[in-house]
Amino acid sequence: MKAKILGISGSPRHGNTDILVKESLEAAEELRDVETEFISVRDKKIRGGCLSTYRCFDNPSWTEPCRDYKNDDVNEILLKMVEADGIIVGVPVYWGGLTAQLKNIIDRSMGLEPLGFPLRNKIGGAIAVAYDRQGGLEGAIAELQRWFLTHDMIPVGVGPERPKQGIGCYYGVAALQGWPSPVSTSVDPEASLNAVKQDIVGMTAARFLGKRVAEMAKVVKAGFVQVKGETAWPYGALKEKPKEG
Repeated sequence: MKAKILGISGSPRHGNTDILVKESLEAAEELRDVETEFISVRDKKIRGGCLSTYRCFDNPSWTEPCRDYKNDDVNEILLKMVEADGIIVGVPVYWGGLTAQLKNIIDRSMGLEPLGFPLRNKIGGAIAVAYDRQGGLEGAIAELQRWFLTHDMIPVGVGPERPKQGIGCYYGVAALQGWPSPVSTSVDPEASLNAVKQDIVGMTAARFLGKRVAEMAKVVKAGFVQVKGETAWPYGALKEKPKEG
């Protein structure tokens, strides 16, 4: 059973979050028939958040789920999520929560709802990296998992392995910007961008999460093939693609 895993880095910089998401995707590819794709919001144009116009419900579109803005890349990201079987999302912790760039994507993903919840049954894995271990990591992970659940996705944790050095967090990847002490961006900007590599707990958890997301993506797809016609709802979207226009 083939599976495609999408990794999204929600950081406005290229650095620790990119490293963690790519580590997860690399581990996911160790399972047979798994292909991956990586997206960084740093490389995308994201003009703003949801404006609550509800145009997405008035005229649902599979090519333009969010109608609030023109000429940005949010719809491209949303449609890549629809194509994937599993989605790994990473974010640096900003004030105990998510970055503005990622939050804009989350809010505008409401445009997928009138298309029949096409993210349902996809596997979701959450990654957060912070300056301190108690710096809001679990809160950011919980916020990502609430997003997954709102789309009727299936969140997973880091798997059953518990290495001697620990796993950091049971709910997702909780990584640090440096170890045993954090590397300050203001003191050493260049070193801070890859300081997460010092955190063996976070890096190990990222690998475990990638394998877990890929594993469950394959299991869920295979399961729906096995019980075809015996489920309450079909796999994926609930409705046929609406006509454009």
